[in-house]
Amino acid sequence: MDGLRFVIYDKAGAFRRQFSGADAAADLLPNAISTATFTLDDDDPALPAVTAPGARCAVWFRGVERFRGAIHETPFEGPDGALTAHVQADIRKLWHWQGWQLPTAAVGAQAQAYRTYSGPAETVFKNALWENFTRLGVPWTVAPDQGRGLPTRAEFRMHPLADKLIPALTASDLIVTLAYPEGGGVVVDVRESKLVPGVLTVATGIPDSYSGNRIAATVTRVVVGGRGEGVEREFVQVRDTVRETDWGDIIEGFVDARNTDEGSDITVDGREALEEGAPRAAIATTLAETTRFQYGKTYVEGDRVHVRVGPVDTTQQISVAITEDADEGVVITPSIGELDVSADTDVQLANQVARLARGIRDRGRR
Repeated sequence: MDGLRFVIYDKAGAFRRQFSGADAAADLLPNAISTATFTLDDDDPALPAVTAPGARCAVWFRGVERFRGAIHETPFEGPDGALTAHVQADIRKLWHWQGWQLPTAAVGAQAQAYRTYSGPAETVFKNALWENFTRLGVPWTVAPDQGRGLPTRAEFRMHPLADKLIPALTASDLIVTLAYPEGGGVVVDVRESKLVPGVLTVATGIPDSYSGNRIAATVTRVVVGGRGEGVEREFVQVRDTVRETDWGDIIEGFVDARNTDEGSDITVDGREALEEGAPRAAIATTLAETTRFQYGKTYVEGDRVHVRVGPVDTTQQISVAITEDADEGVVITPSIGELDVSADTDVQLANQVARLARGIRDRGRR
């Protein structure tokens, strides 16, 4: 069935109701909190299940469960009105749960400054989750580690897990997945982002209207300051010589890594800073569905597509918006674009505020 279907569970995971055909929408986002809404008449028999404390919802589309999460808000109007349910995907828990500096100890016995994880992005992600799932006593587990992704390091001192872990996964083209075994619980894994075959151009009829931007690099070489004080402090430099040659420019940056463990590879911090300051060439556009570009068949959210329009030639991740109503039926809007370099100033502001909030949380825990 080519429409949104909603399956309602109680807080313990027991099935309550399922239905389709409602006015509904879903935003499917990689490594972020996917959301959905659906609207029911205020006398619909599903309302008691939908509004029960702790009610949960699985969102299905084209025969596959796309995500599952909590019904966190249910605004309504009456009489003879309607109720709209808002669903947030369970990946939200990675922002709700923290990484403790000593997950095996009580909160009053945190006898070390930081808990540091290092290795490939997948390994760091799963080790940090496993230790803190165990601490919390929640029925969440992690799939076996395959060691995928770029080298990284994450240091926790009561930080939200997602703050430190998600950026490294995204940089490695790894996408978080959640599975729900029949026996209960949640299994967290990652999958590799697939590159959709071919190049999308205006001639293919897939890119719709678009806007783009090209931004030069903001850093080409980084000095990382490690442990020690004064003349005893450790310093290393990480350079992107190809970037300096391509752009004919040298831009220096500095990263403070004094809180790292003794013997840590602090060049990781330099490489991450170079990635953050890389030149950006982005296109913000919506994409039309065709037989060769179809959600659930040739791509899903988080996969990447090569787009060449105007002066921009770039590969970016895909996100998906789905709407369904009586007038328009089901409308699927895949989209791409690095939103921080798009023309959407509201999104730019939201991203800047999010980065600022992460920085404040980081400083507040030192």
